Amino acid sequence: MTKPAVAWFQSLTESVFALGAAARELRMANQAARTAAWGVEPHRLLPVEGQLNVPGAPFFRPHDVAVCQMADIYRELEGHTKRLYENTALAYAHGAAAVTLSVLAGERPRYVELRREDGRYVIPTTGSPDLTGHLGTWSGGPRLAELHRALLKRQDETHGATSEPHCEAGEFSVGLADAAYAYGEQAESALHFALMTPNPDAEEAQ
Repeated sequence: MTKPAVAWFQSLTESVFALGAAARELRMANQAARTAAWGVEPHRLLPVEGQLNVPGAPFFRPHDVAVCQMADIYRELEGHTKRLYENTALAYAHGAAAVTLSVLAGERPRYVELRREDGRYVIPTTGSPDLTGHLGTWSGGPRLAELHRALLKRQDETHGATSEPHCEAGEFSVGLADAAYAYGEQAESALHFALMTPNPDAEEAQ
């Protein structure tokens, strides 16, 4: 039994939605890792004074050791999920905006197209496409332009974060991921608008 053919716009919207869903899962994973790391912060917990005597080794506090071990694990997990969330959110922003531009130009892409290397999306150096001025009177256009400016600003801040000694490592990373996700979400709405709006270029291509 053959599967029914899927219309190009259905596979396209599913592709964009799946990319956004992946970013949402990683955002929740990063939030969970941050909460877990906070929960075992050694400077926040009350110390447990009991010590252990291990022959041939110094006395040590097993509770302190356990807390420090968990803190190291959760900090590593937090950093890993943060990087994955940022990369996937940027892919969502770029992918949703790029296919929207394609649809507005009369093309019929079936999927978001992005390269992957070593388990990460390769984000084009040109950054996420700017849809400003391409959506006519769509009511979401001004918000989309605002989110694109916010994303560019956050990217500039991230690139300059290493020159700011007062900033904690990775501080700007989550901000960049959130900005990219917000732009991707609005670009996904723009895609639905583009698909629902008659386009002379698209009609000529039929």
